[in-house]
Amino acid sequence: MKILEIAKELAFPRMMGSKGEKDAQIYIFSKLKKMGFKPVVKDFKYYNTLVFIERWVSICSLIFFSAQFLLILLSVFIITLIFSILFITLAIITMILLSNINNFKFGQQFSSKNIIYEKNSVKRKEFNVKMGLIIINANYDSVGRKFHGFRQSSLQKSLLIITGLSFIITLFTSFIGILKLHPNIVLIFRIFAMIGLTVSIFTSIIFFLNKIENSSKGIVDNASGCAVLLNLIQRMHEGKNNLNWMDLQVLFSGAKEIGAWGTNSFLNENSANFSEYKDVFVIDIDKISSKIAIIQNCEFFGKKNLNTRLNKDITHFAIRGGIQVEKLKSKLCYDKNFSPFLRENYRICSFTSNKNALFYKQQNKIEIINQKALTDVSELIYNLILSLDLRIGDKIESGE
Repeated sequence: MKILEIAKELAFPRMMGSKGEKDAQIYIFSKLKKMGFKPVVKDFKYYNTLVFIERWVSICSLIFFSAQFLLILLSVFIITLIFSILFITLAIITMILLSNINNFKFGQQFSSKNIIYEKNSVKRKEFNVKMGLIIINANYDSVGRKFHGFRQSSLQKSLLIITGLSFIITLFTSFIGILKLHPNIVLIFRIFAMIGLTVSIFTSIIFFLNKIENSSKGIVDNASGCAVLLNLIQRMHEGKNNLNWMDLQVLFSGAKEIGAWGTNSFLNENSANFSEYKDVFVIDIDKISSKIAIIQNCEFFGKKNLNTRLNKDITHFAIRGGIQVEKLKSKLCYDKNFSPFLRENYRICSFTSNKNALFYKQQNKIEIINQKALTDVSELIYNLILSLDLRIGDKIESGE
């Protein structure tokens, strides 16, 4: 019940740069101080690069689809083909920007904070060596959209699929128009292309209007994750679970919802320190709803697997504890908290929600999460931490 109560207490809009964000920072800091710890607070700068990209992509898409509609209507197929090539170029540039979003500093600059709890291993001082480090992370910020249903709903997916199909049909129509095939065939494809382009124009307008705003209480994403982390810290402290070989850093990161700026800043500040460890493990809580899932791999330009061994350990603990955990085989990860760590090839596992179980409009409802799901994630991470620490001890004792 303690975890659920913390999630409820954090259930207020916490958008970057808002009063709610600062209230969340104070809440987490005061909770850690009340437990008797001295949390480290690190300021960092971030930019609304994602907002900048979204705005210009939607404008360019609207111009492109409108031009394509007019060109198809006038049967100017060569220029239609040229516009299609330009659109592909725009899409590639957008993907490059998104996958390296923290390297591009567009728009207005803001500041936020990371809050960090640190616990060094017992043997670190005795042997003066850094054997292993476990980083556990959850973001405390939340973000809303003007039209909630267009974020993760089936309607949004349908519009994007139609947009993609309309582009393919338009491209194919320009080819058969240039080849001057039978007029009736060209006419049929022109009609389908114009219908698809009409939907694409509508999608571009909605995407432009669907701006980021301070509307979501973020219970699922990610008050639930912060509640689990605070519970884990308290549990390990009260149970006097001192780790022999593993150092522990628990990170409450900010500015995640527009490109994981908090974790990127944390990694940049500490990369030299992390390189001194023999093993670095990252446990990320992306979100927790009524169903638990772990991310298996990410796909953008190419597929990147998250650490197989960690996911196998989680699966093992889940089976032993009678916990249901789904495996998600594909995710776009440019806006995930572990994205900066993934680029550095650290060993990562990430807890998330079933991709079909979460609709954005439900994130404000406490009913979407339950006490058991929160407790189960806490239990899985707790067992994983102890297991990773014991594994190093076993290797040392066996002379490895």
